[in-house]
Amino acid sequence: MVQIIYVTDAGRAIAQRLLAEIPEAHLLPAKAFASNTFSRNEALIFIGPMGICLRTIAPFMKSKKTDPDVICVDSAGNYVISVLSGRIGGANKLTRRVARILGSVPVITTESDNEGFWGLDTLAPHFGWQEEHRDGRMNHIIFHFVSGRPTVMKLDVRGGRGVDYLKRSKPAHVALYDAEAEVEEESLLLAVSPFWNPTVQKFSKSVLYRPPVLHLGIECVRECPAGELPRKIRDLLHQHNLSEKSVATIDTTAKYAEEMLVQSLLMAFPWAKLSVHETEGDAANACETCATTYGPLLMEKQDIDDVCSVSISITREAQLGGHVEFVGAGPGDPDLVSVRGMQFLQQADIILYTSDTVSERLTHYAKKGCTVRSTESMKQEDILQLMQEYYKKGLQIVRLIAGDPAQNPIYAAEKTMLENENMRYHVTPGIKE
Repeated sequence: MVQIIYVTDAGRAIAQRLLAEIPEAHLLPAKAFASNTFSRNEALIFIGPMGICLRTIAPFMKSKKTDPDVICVDSAGNYVISVLSGRIGGANKLTRRVARILGSVPVITTESDNEGFWGLDTLAPHFGWQEEHRDGRMNHIIFHFVSGRPTVMKLDVRGGRGVDYLKRSKPAHVALYDAEAEVEEESLLLAVSPFWNPTVQKFSKSVLYRPPVLHLGIECVRECPAGELPRKIRDLLHQHNLSEKSVATIDTTAKYAEEMLVQSLLMAFPWAKLSVHETEGDAANACETCATTYGPLLMEKQDIDDVCSVSISITREAQLGGHVEFVGAGPGDPDLVSVRGMQFLQQADIILYTSDTVSERLTHYAKKGCTVRSTESMKQEDILQLMQEYYKKGLQIVRLIAGDPAQNPIYAAEKTMLENENMRYHVTPGIKE
């Protein structure tokens, strides 16, 4: 909930304007402010002198991770100031929102925002990642980063909003990870990775963002006691250089779903969701059967204490390496391609399109350096050879097809070619007329 706190009648008039645009808000006179006003609200908008705002909230401030967002609007409505950026940076966003409503000047003193740098402590919650930092407190790490000191970025997953954003907005002082390059002393590592240790090099400071791309398949004996098994499973993941914080789902069949071990794992890995699969006769190899519905195994079936077995797979679309994406061009109007389809066109290293049925304008989404080829005069073996060339380099191929690929005979023929060559592919449907 948002509380709009006003001091004067002039402030009340501004508060009424805000209330019309922020329906989730409530009005409160400053004299009615109490300790639970601070603790029970997500955001506080003070309208009045900054001194009154600060003296009011100071006794209740504890931590930026739990305190509400606090902003202050001067009594004339000329300036909106971000005061307390609790909820990890939310006050800056609220400051801009309120400034737009009032036509005021937003005042933000957070250096990373003003310099256009990433907010390292906001990336994880914004993109649905888990976060851990090593060899340094986050405030020291942020200071290192916004000061422009040596920083290395390593991306161990493909695509997704977060990875695409980091690639697109990379500051000049951030270098992409190179296993052959010598790491500068005191370098900071920023990694989006499901791997427990993303590099063999030692970095002075690290922020590891854990994307939800792993899937833990599990089976166990009846009435399996949990005991130390969740810890042993976590340690087993580390032995295979996998982070439990990237586990998106815990996968099993109905036969095991109610077992205490499964429930204990959900408590040990609270960011993961339970997924119950239907398999014929609850197959004995349920842990691998369930895990491989998402993609290839990173850890084959492992037995623990003769009472349970686990496997780990990675989301197919997130796995690094070559990838072919069949993108539906939809009804033909370039403005009617799906958002997901447009994103793949923007990311592609090569776009192959059927120029007789697909508008060439769709290929204008291509990034600088992307190869764009019409397949109109190409034979199937030539198309496959070109795909293989880029696939073996670990690059992304977009096959742009009219309408919806699933209904197009071109897709039916080419997916068979890819399956015969054991090449990974996925389909982004086209928008229907």
